[in-house]
Amino acid sequence: MEDILLVHRKSNRNFSPALAQAAIWKTCLRQILFITENELNQISDELTSEDQILRGEKGLSLLLEILCGLHSPIVGETEVFGQFKSFVDSRKALQDTLFADHQKWLSFVLTEVKRTRAEHLVGIGSQSYGSLLRRHTKNLSSATICGSGQLAQEIIPWLAHKELVQVICRTPLKMEGFAEKYNNLSVHSYEKSYVHGDALVIAAPLTDERICDLLSRQDTRPNFVYDLRGEENRLAELARVHFPHVTVITLSAFFAEIEATKKDTQSKIQIIKEMILEKALSFVQRTELRPLGWDDICA
Repeated sequence: MEDILLVHRKSNRNFSPALAQAAIWKTCLRQILFITENELNQISDELTSEDQILRGEKGLSLLLEILCGLHSPIVGETEVFGQFKSFVDSRKALQDTLFADHQKWLSFVLTEVKRTRAEHLVGIGSQSYGSLLRRHTKNLSSATICGSGQLAQEIIPWLAHKELVQVICRTPLKMEGFAEKYNNLSVHSYEKSYVHGDALVIAAPLTDERICDLLSRQDTRPNFVYDLRGEENRLAELARVHFPHVTVITLSAFFAEIEATKKDTQSKIQIIKEMILEKALSFVQRTELRPLGWDDICA
């Protein structure tokens, strides 16, 4: 990737503390270290045999596949791309030259992800957690969403057509814009809220105890809880004991449902991956004519 390469670690095991300041992008499934060839030689002792070192079109194509949602349990989901853009913004704020506006690899990646999504990923599986939730709750008239972060904000428009939508979170001020946009939406803090709605969507890293506390504050409780927390928890078990009428749908259950239909999309995904590799190869092997001098010829 021009003067940059990827170190791909497909696990949640963190890189060495010696790399705490490095450009490491993390998702729930993987970590990617962005680094130059010279820097790689200096940190080789910090890597493991399982780490993939990817250069050129191989690094670009893998990154494009991940950002297009082709490696996600929900094929084509958009959250991972939003996370990457936030990561890029954070590196720019640190004045990391690998992510500067003039970096052509970065411009290529951002442009190609948008183009690939628009041209090839419309209608291939669920595009987001919001679309999946809308399908699950289509017969429910109301819903409560816990959280005010990126995931919660992406979900709200998918559920905003319901008669009543409630958001409960730590910082209600962050959600004022949504309350102004949707007349049927109300925002409350955790301490002052009572869960109203047929469905409760957990889109924040709450503890099981906090969720059970929310469920216990009123007699009429949600019939369904959609738990989008990625970490392991005991909520389903606790609900069976204390709230037997509540059905808990976990993130793993969502993924299992998607897995059952994934076979129908595999051939199309393979075609998209091959197309992405061709575009990455063309980018790496491109020829640029720069008439302004030797600096441009060698750039």
